[in-house]
Amino acid sequence: MSTYVVMAPPEFNDLAGDPLQSDRLAFVPDGFSVLAFLFSIIWMLVHRMWLVLLGYLGIALVVELLALAVSPEATAIAAFVVSILFGFEAQALRRWSLERKGWRVVGIVDGVNRAEAELRFLHKAADHLAPEPVVQNDLQRTSPTPTPIVPRVGSERVVGLTLGPEIRQ
Repeated sequence: MSTYVVMAPPEFNDLAGDPLQSDRLAFVPDGFSVLAFLFSIIWMLVHRMWLVLLGYLGIALVVELLALAVSPEATAIAAFVVSILFGFEAQALRRWSLERKGWRVVGIVDGVNRAEAELRFLHKAADHLAPEPVVQNDLQRTSPTPTPIVPRVGSERVVGLTLGPEIRQ
């Protein structure tokens, strides 16, 4: 599973207002970016990361000039190392660029892919927007979600495949 940081644009209110605003959320994965490793400059241009692009070009130029002073073979190794390092840090730099533009983090979600992460985040957001339980009278309450069944053996709560003392309630 991958972890995704959910970011919202500056003018984003919340999901309670307009459900179409959920299309404007950015799900930025955490981890190595293969596309950023292979096509660094194009990846930065697509994501409009201008300051990161300038920094990348400056660092790559300095590292390759230093490597060229050592040997011609070291230049290729230096370019490879710079690309690998950028592949690892690309998503963090993307989050930094979005935060500079006023975007804010509204959540963190796990998912196998981006589509599953979006579904999990929006489902969790919908649960928070669910209406309060309707009170019909003092004795009877109706809740929109059923309470989970917790298996018990005697006074012990079953946790996984083992029995443990019931410490939490």
